[in-house]
Amino acid sequence: MYLTLTGAVDLGHGRHVYPFTFQLPNKDMPSSFKGCHGKIRYKLLAKLNRSMHVPKKAETHFTFVSKANMADPELMSPQYGSKDKEVKVFAYGNVSMNVSTERTGYHQGEDVAVIAEIVNNSTHRVVPKFYVYQKQSFFARGRRRVVTKDILKEKGQLPLDSSTRRTLTQNLAIPQEITNSILNCRILRVEYRIKDDGSTSKERAARPETVNSPEKNSHHYGWK
Repeated sequence: MYLTLTGAVDLGHGRHVYPFTFQLPNKDMPSSFKGCHGKIRYKLLAKLNRSMHVPKKAETHFTFVSKANMADPELMSPQYGSKDKEVKVFAYGNVSMNVSTERTGYHQGEDVAVIAEIVNNSTHRVVPKFYVYQKQSFFARGRRRVVTKDILKEKGQLPLDSSTRRTLTQNLAIPQEITNSILNCRILRVEYRIKDDGSTSKERAARPETVNSPEKNSHHYGWK
């Protein structure tokens, strides 16, 4: 039997298809995501009840993509970071960097203009490098697991000689295919951050230093 607004009708033998639509809840729901230690999935469950019979169920998964309000003051606020790095390998002195972006939120496919002020007080020239990486955090039983993944890397066009200062702008193109930031889930978090490395020409193999402000003001780029 199929229940309608006017009552019940008899269904004959065979296949019957009934198109339908439904509206997703108007809530702050995270986007679908599959990570190394967790995932967010949405599914549609259909259930058929018949008297004197065991109910039948069918389900399918669908992809949900959240939409960010780019007019949100938090997403439109600029970001700043600074770092002083002491050079000890094949050179001596220090390199300081001040980095800023005009806002926090970006869409896939947009360019992020990174403005970097670099002061090279070391004995060798500096080659600036810029990275965008994804940070996945998973929370369970009071513990956290973190996985990072490099998204893109760009190298500054001109090196910075010893005992010089320069302000440069590096445009980083956000790939179209990356997933959205997820900042509204208690057990899973996905962030995008910019890492700036000012290595000396003889220190390129050294571990890059992260140029970020304190954790509460770190570079979080949510292209949604």
